[in-house]
Amino acid sequence: MLLPLLLAAQAVVAPAPPEMRGLWVVRTGLVSPASVDEVVDEAVAGGLNTLFVQVRGRGDAFYQSRLVPRSELLRRQPESFDPLARLLERARARGLAVHAWVNMMLAAHFPAPPPDNVVSLHPEWLMVPRKAASSGLPADPRSLLWRIRKAAVGDPDVEGYYLSPSAPGVAEHLEAVVRELVRGYPVDGLHLDFIRYPGPEYDYSAAALDAFARLEGGGSPKALALGRPAAWSAYRRDALTALTGRVLRAARAERPGLILSAAVVPDRATAVGNKFQDWPGWLASGLLDAVCPMSYTPDDRVFRTQVRDAQDQLRAGQAVWAGVGAYRLDVAGIVGKIRLARSEGASGVVLFSHESLDLAEFRRLRQSAFLPGSGAR
Repeated sequence: MLLPLLLAAQAVVAPAPPEMRGLWVVRTGLVSPASVDEVVDEAVAGGLNTLFVQVRGRGDAFYQSRLVPRSELLRRQPESFDPLARLLERARARGLAVHAWVNMMLAAHFPAPPPDNVVSLHPEWLMVPRKAASSGLPADPRSLLWRIRKAAVGDPDVEGYYLSPSAPGVAEHLEAVVRELVRGYPVDGLHLDFIRYPGPEYDYSAAALDAFARLEGGGSPKALALGRPAAWSAYRRDALTALTGRVLRAARAERPGLILSAAVVPDRATAVGNKFQDWPGWLASGLLDAVCPMSYTPDDRVFRTQVRDAQDQLRAGQAVWAGVGAYRLDVAGIVGKIRLARSEGASGVVLFSHESLDLAEFRRLRQSAFLPGSGAR
């Protein structure tokens, strides 16, 4: 009996993981070798330790892919330039972790996507707003794109064309994209963004309505959706959860140990009820290792509430990385939010975005918030 007690007394408690000091790097930081190097230099100057790199912005690729077209933002660069490969090389040499940030449902800008974009190739895969479905879906894909775009006018939550999780072929395509990406590049994590609907007026596509009608036992698809709002909302939520689970399980199978995270709408009621993004359920089922609530508000009280609520959803071993809207704050305001996140028990922060700070401001950030030992909680 004595030996086990002695061994237990000598056991070393595993140290807590380092504080996440992350930076979202939007695709404009990947358009040339010089811009990639600048991103890494600035992150090091700011005392950050992780880059979330937008390698899929609008259905395109900032990496070498056989499945996804190379981004048009790279058209002036030689084909030999691989932004993700260069960033990985530079970041690893400076001690930075790299997470591949992929936009999932958002696939193209308005008004017209490039001809090799998934939206142009598969308009039948698109989410459709209710206004665009009111007179029946036209057979002409160009007309469908126009109707979707017209219906989105004035809606600040709609940023372009979105893929439908209900459309046959979409889940298979996105799974293949993710598998190719994490198989081909030794990233530390996969970070999902735009893994949500634009709002409750989406998805009135034929694929979604027909699938819902079958689930409900038949009838007029649109009439069923309008007449059974709770069931219709649950269907859309379940469709997105099924796609999310499929993609995340595929990523984990390709690269065991990969850290899986998602940028999420910070208000739970809005996320689950209006965006059909059941991130609390994704945490509860163990799909995610971490969530980044996009708590971009300048209001300290709201920020605290959102971070605390996200913390309350965690299981053992999971983390909250508070998303900070650096684009809305000066350096002092960013530092204030970092301190609030620490006080609420968050495992770190991710700043949106690298474009929001210059080199001098990154250096001030390091001195004020990210010196060694400053993250102790």
